Amino acid sequence: MNKTLCGLVCATLMACAPLSSLAQQAWPSKTVRIVLPGPPASSPDRITRLLAERLSKKWGQSVVVDNKPGASTRIGGEIVARAAPDGHTLLSTFVTHSTVKLLYPETPYDPVKDFVAITQYATPESILAVRADSPYKTLQELVAGIKAAKRPLRYAHFGNGSSFHVYGLIVGRETGIEVLPVPYKGEALQMNDLLGGHVESSFNSVGTALPHIRAGKVRPLGIITSERSKVLPDVPTFKELGIKGMERGGWFGFLAPAGTPKPIVDQIQRDVKELLADPEIAKTMRDQGIEPVGSTPEEFGQTIRAEVEQWGKLLTEFNVQAN
Repeated sequence: MNKTLCGLVCATLMACAPLSSLAQQAWPSKTVRIVLPGPPASSPDRITRLLAERLSKKWGQSVVVDNKPGASTRIGGEIVARAAPDGHTLLSTFVTHSTVKLLYPETPYDPVKDFVAITQYATPESILAVRADSPYKTLQELVAGIKAAKRPLRYAHFGNGSSFHVYGLIVGRETGIEVLPVPYKGEALQMNDLLGGHVESSFNSVGTALPHIRAGKVRPLGIITSERSKVLPDVPTFKELGIKGMERGGWFGFLAPAGTPKPIVDQIQRDVKELLADPEIAKTMRDQGIEPVGSTPEEFGQTIRAEVEQWGKLLTEFNVQAN
């Protein structure tokens, strides 16, 4: 009996050994790829690279940022949705992720079901800006000037269906002016054309616009936040200016392919949250008008589901098309 029992125990231990070994394998075991569905030099790109550098040191593995802009985040999103759910391919994305399926019904993934939320790592602030030599010093003056000229307001935005696109449509609805959205493939291109006088206004993240504001080249007329910015305290919120529906800022967050093990998801969330609490990182972000967050996977998942519903209503109201 003892020999039989011993044999059964040994067989059981041998069978469990591979599972135990897998469970104890260190993660990450190779390079972590963070796909960013936006261009270089954009606000999410700058913050993603800041975090990637620190995460690489923390994890002892290379963490590379791979820019895959285009099609309202669809290109980058599809890469991650199809990736192995092992925690080595992540998506660093933003609010346009919530609208991609609405803009491109043929998108081969669902922005909620085909991903697992890890953490919202930031809330960025955005502004409507004009050149510093513009005759319009306030939003009220801009609206009055457009009405007097009986022409549409040309404004630059980061692609059809983006939050910047919709913000301009909301301004048109709330002020009664006609607007002419001008899409760009990146914030840097928007800013270049604003500075060059090719468009008279542009919606940009504070991080992108701030150097030009401080250089006296750009004038912010309103900021998209629930309260005034600590970086630009003299700029009124759109709520103060009587524009409804512009209280909510965007979000930056990390996602992984659906099926990624929860222990890995939780570890990434904890490590990112720890980095966001670092005074140096927090200051770097806040100096760009970006508030560190570090929400839980559950909280971020709820945010994405709510955003899909909210932006869906706005895209339907304004009949926004991909092209």
